[in-house]
Amino acid sequence: MAALAVLGAQRLDPPKRGRTQETDAANGWSDEPEVKYSITIERPADVLYRVWRDPETLPRIVAFLAEIRPSGEGRSEWRADGPLGQSHAWVMQITEDRPGELIRTSSDGGGLVTECEIRFRAASGDRGTVATLRIRFDPPGGMLGDVAARFFDSVVPKALASKALHAFKSLVLTGEIPTTDRQPAARRDPR
Repeated sequence: MAALAVLGAQRLDPPKRGRTQETDAANGWSDEPEVKYSITIERPADVLYRVWRDPETLPRIVAFLAEIRPSGEGRSEWRADGPLGQSHAWVMQITEDRPGELIRTSSDGGGLVTECEIRFRAASGDRGTVATLRIRFDPPGGMLGDVAARFFDSVVPKALASKALHAFKSLVLTGEIPTTDRQPAARRDPR
């Protein structure tokens, strides 16, 4: 998947001037690209939490990015195809779980996605819940991947986060995720 070559380019950390690995670690900063995207869903936070926490949900909403296989006890095995036929595999583990509020997962040190967090908070005006997805990436391709990530800025990772949250919203509201599979005349979703 060509998009994986440029995953995650929006850097939310402060500029590098005067920083070291030690100060970065002390301040919780990382060189890994990170993206954050929010969407409002007309359902209570506890319902959204329950659906996201279901081991069968994530493999459905991010099927366009990676193949995910739940392996029990808050763990899942991820595999994604990268550029030039490279395949990347890693394990994600739930590291923080607050029912109705937050689910955070971290990788075992490998892989394209190194951290993923979904937060739920009440939307203003009793309009449901704001779901905010934050993903930290480790783009493949070494220096070339880093240059491509800077060139494409935040377009690709934001589009991936947007697509995942829109699929989640559709699943919660309708019980299914719209797709153009098996519809050769249909146009692809631009997200």
